Parts: sequence; C-alpha cells; structure tokens
Amino acid sequence: METSLLEAAASVGLEGERISTQGIVLRLTSGTAMDEDARAAEMALKVLTVIRRPGDPFGAPVAALRRIEAAATPIGQTRDEGDRLEDAELPLVVEAGRAWSHVPILAGWRAAASYAFRSRRSSPVAERLVFMAVEGAARHLQGLSPDRRDGRDELDERAGGLLMPAVAGWIVPPSVSLTRTGFRVWSPVTGLASFLEAATRSLSHDLGHLGTLRHELARLSAMTSSAHDRSRLSDLIAHLKVQPVVSSAMVMDHLGVTRRTALSLISELVDAGCLSNLTARSTSRFWALPSLAARMGHTGGAGAVRGDVFVSREGPSKRTKPIGALERIKGGCDGGQLDRIMAELDAAMSGLDDVVRRAGGGQRRDECEVLLLAKIRSSVGFTSSPQYWNRTSGAGQ
Repeated sequence: METSLLEAAASVGLEGERISTQGIVLRLTSGTAMDEDARAAEMALKVLTVIRRPGDPFGAPVAALRRIEAAATPIGQTRDEGDRLEDAELPLVVEAGRAWSHVPILAGWRAAASYAFRSRRSSPVAERLVFMAVEGAARHLQGLSPDRRDGRDELDERAGGLLMPAVAGWIVPPSVSLTRTGFRVWSPVTGLASFLEAATRSLSHDLGHLGTLRHELARLSAMTSSAHDRSRLSDLIAHLKVQPVVSSAMVMDHLGVTRRTALSLISELVDAGCLSNLTARSTSRFWALPSLAARMGHTGGAGAVRGDVFVSREGPSKRTKPIGALERIKGGCDGGQLDRIMAELDAAMSGLDDVVRRAGGGQRRDECEVLLLAKIRSSVGFTSSPQYWNRTSGAGQ
C-alpha cells in the first residue's frame, strides 16, 4: 500500500503534473487542494485504484486493459479515438507478455512495449499500468504470488484508492524506479537496460525498508500481548495489519464500538508510537502506521517532465527527445514495423533467459527472488556495487 501511493504520485509526475502523496491524501479525505493540484490529485487517485486492483489481464484482457485506459485518461480530456485500440488487439498485447511469463518483469515489459507501439505512445500512464498488471499476473502464473484476482468490492471503490486494500501481485513500481534516484525516461521499446538498472536499485532500497516494516509489526504485536482480555485493542491491531490507514468512523464500523471508544483506542496507539495522524488537523482525521505516514512527503522523484522539458526542483534542465524507434512510432505503424521492433526487443531480452533459468535451478525460490534482478543486471552489462550487495545481504538477515 505504501509503494502504490508513491507509484501513483510518481506516475502522474512523469506526465508533468506535480502532486505529492500528502496532496493525494488531503484531496481524498477533505477535498482540500490548491486549484493547480486538484486535477493531478484526481488523476493520481484513478491510477491508484488500478495499481491496487490491476484486474486479470490474462483471463479477461479486454476488461482489464479498458479499465487501465479509463484510469490513465487525464481529467477533463477525452482520448483520441484514432489511437484507441480495437477490442481484438488487446488480447494480443497480453499474449506478447505471456510468452515471457517465466520472467515476470520481462513479461510486463514486453506487454508494455506492445501496447506502446500499437497505441502510438498515446498514453505512457497506461503503458506503465499494463506493465504492472501483466508483471503481477505472470508472477501468479509462475506460483510466485497467491491468486490476487478477487473481484472489486463496491464499498472499496466508494472509499477511493487510498483506503482500498491492495490486491495485487506486482513487485516493481516502474515510475518510482525511474525517479527514485534521479530521472530516467520511460521508454518501453528502447529503454530495457536503463529500466533494469533503475528497478534493481529501487528494489534493493525496498528490501532494506522491510526491516522498518518488521519493526512496526513487532511493536504492534507487543501492544497486543499487553492488552487486557476485554479490550478491543487487539481487534484494532489485527485490522491495521491489513488496512494501515484508518479513521475513527472506520474503526467504529469495523469493531462495532462508539466514537469515544474508537478515539480512545486510536489515542492509545498514537501514544505508543504505533499510529501517526496523516492530516494534521482536529477534525476528519486519518491515521496510518508511522512508516506510511513518514513517506507521505515523497513527491515522486527528482522532477517531472513538462512537454519535452525536464523540470527539477532547481528549475528547467535539459530537453528530452524521443529516441530511435519511439520517434518512428509517432509517425504511424504497420504490422511489419511492429514485428521488426518486437523482434529487436526479444533479441535484447533473450540473453537474460538462460541466466534466469539457471538462477532457479539449484536455489530456493525465495533466494532466487532476492538475486534475480542483480543477475539480470549483470547479464546486460551492469556490475552490482559492493554497497548493493551489502544492502541486499542486510535485508536478508
């Protein structure tokens, strides 16, 4: 849930709309937002809903991809029908990824590249959502994650993206990966090597963060053991482990207690350092686990792109231009061109296949998960630094 918030803000930021996770929360919980941020916040919330519930791209490709396209459409704009894919094309996008399902990250990349070409790059936001949906679905096909294809709950949808429990199998947030330590262009046809390097660094950062999350769970468990038998504190703590953002109304509804009791239970956890107030006000408050609250100030990276100009916190920097095949895509597409570009992409990916298969041959699956991205990175010409291995080893311990 933490990562999905960061990814939604970063994905919108890559399109030149500046919005922080804190801005998303304020917009959702109270309608408070600056005029220039309101559009970005609404778009981020639409994207967040799909990130948390990607759907079933392999089982129902048309429904899953149409939902992605609807979420990726900017607020107040309609999509050019000339760039809209036909229903018959959407299964082809997904099947392009299924061929690489034994390497879920590459399956997502292949599907995103196919969608990018077929749609003439009309929606990079949709491309990233396709990547996440297919990567998670491929992960399930390989037995690397449980079945996350549960139907959407109407109550969850009304609550909005922030409060919707995450039901997803993906592990790589593309926008966060590309903006966490600087800025890289999202380029699903030509940017595989750059993306793998960014994803490796981002995942090593997240592995290190697992220690913080484990500490918070241990602290909640300690609170459970100290609660007396008739207290509802244990029930609230169990709820927080699956829903780390709550309001007093949510606690009242879930536990069946009065508002006074709900606020008393929340206050007890706040005093123990187990919850933090997200909204910094005395009414309409929301609380979250400290780790999530601490990350609310993240703005989604070092900068954003406005038009073709990269904008950092210090101001405009260099221009970014479409490169190679991406520039040709905008001029139109045909079946032969798609085949050639996809063949080039497959050739770039094929060198990783044997490496990944060897990684899974003699090791436990959980060990392969930790080492997979480092091996992929090495196979395309990157050498992991000692600092990377130290961080990874520490996270494993």
